[in-house]
Amino acid sequence: MNIEDKIETARKALHNALKGKDNEEKVLEISREIDKYIIEYYKEDKSKKY
Repeated sequence: MNIEDKIETARKALHNALKGKDNEEKVLEISREIDKYIIEYYKEDKSKKY
């Protein structure tokens, strides 16, 4: 699974957690995972040569 797929999967999980009114800790956990994936995505993008 590439990083873009990870971001999309985590984004959907966050949406479902918010929609299902999960507890705040679960929402924060998913949000932190998305943040981690986004940072990884930008680091990969920055290392690519154009």
